[in-house]
Amino acid sequence: MNSNITPIKNPSSKLGMWLSAILIVLLVGSVYISQLIFQEIAESFNIDHVYASRVFSLSCFFYAISFFIYGPLSDRVATKFLVLFGSIGTIVCLILSVQVQSFNLYLIIMSLIGFFAASVPSALFAYTAKNTPNDKLAQAMGLMISASIIGIIFSRSIVAIMTDKSSWQYAFVIYAAFIILASVFVPMGIKSGASNHSGIRITETYLLAGKLLLNKQVNIFLLVGFILFFVYLGLSSFLTIYLKGAPFYLSSTTLGWLNFAGMSAVIGAVITGKLSQKISIQKLLPLYLICVMAAVIIIGFSTHLLLIALGIFALFFFVFGIQPIVISMLNQIVPVSSRGAISSLYLLSCLAGGSIGSYILGILYAKLNWDGLIFTCIILAIINIALALLGIKLTRAKEN
Repeated sequence: MNSNITPIKNPSSKLGMWLSAILIVLLVGSVYISQLIFQEIAESFNIDHVYASRVFSLSCFFYAISFFIYGPLSDRVATKFLVLFGSIGTIVCLILSVQVQSFNLYLIIMSLIGFFAASVPSALFAYTAKNTPNDKLAQAMGLMISASIIGIIFSRSIVAIMTDKSSWQYAFVIYAAFIILASVFVPMGIKSGASNHSGIRITETYLLAGKLLLNKQVNIFLLVGFILFFVYLGLSSFLTIYLKGAPFYLSSTTLGWLNFAGMSAVIGAVITGKLSQKISIQKLLPLYLICVMAAVIIIGFSTHLLLIALGIFALFFFVFGIQPIVISMLNQIVPVSSRGAISSLYLLSCLAGGSIGSYILGILYAKLNWDGLIFTCIILAIINIALALLGIKLTRAKEN
């Protein structure tokens, strides 16, 4: 997780290093805290549990959009300000969320959590992408992603367990307290001069980012990320509902512990970074996408909990193993000056895919049940393999 502290210049102590890692874990995690407790939220507002899944869809969507908004700002605004802005905004939203009685107002507040939370990791991803050589890029991004993964796993598991023991309102307040405790150390742990000034106006940065979308290779790999997260986050969202029903009837606590199988994502990201030093990433990408499809099949059609746990382990391992590969390929397509923008665009594509996937697969789940959802995910996984092969073909053609 040390890669998360790259942007902090000359930290006065180890406090800055640890604080950066903790804030990444907590703020990224705040976007995912609702994913294992849709049914409890639905009961509180007396709504259908599938409709309650929109909480996560909207939060994730605003988180994705905000990544691209904050990316250019990180070149002009001090890191300390962005960290405090995001942390305080997230804390306020978490506390407000347990007070409201209207589900529509609750949706707005949870969406704002996505907006505020994105401010901290967005600048760190952009900075690392701009300041890492090509031969080390996959490994650096693998380490960078690992801290975010820990945040996802930690938040979903701890909130699910606390919800089962007490209530989701109690869990949200405790989670806000974690962020408050970490934020207290921001003034002494992160220096004011931690921003990366590029000398380019913010408006020009946005225009340059928009021009990247005119590149066919860029669009193909962005679409690969979009479909990948459409399947991964969409499936993960409704796996919770599926496992709470017949024949499994799992509790939120059990789901929280099962969710720790997702820690394989950290292993996947780190191992891929190391493998990329020995094996061409153009060979690894289609292989990993085939393994993602296999994981979807295992999760979708297994009747034994142990096999489903194995499928979850494999899904997280390969989905997050793919991240440093695609980010590395994209960063080698575009100029060095556009690396921050392309990283933001890719993260936007992935998270937008996840939020839209959660929404659309929710509609399919309501109409076609679990089997319809799984068959849709398998078809999309096959399309994604074909897209990746096309992108690799275009890349090799340009290299030659």
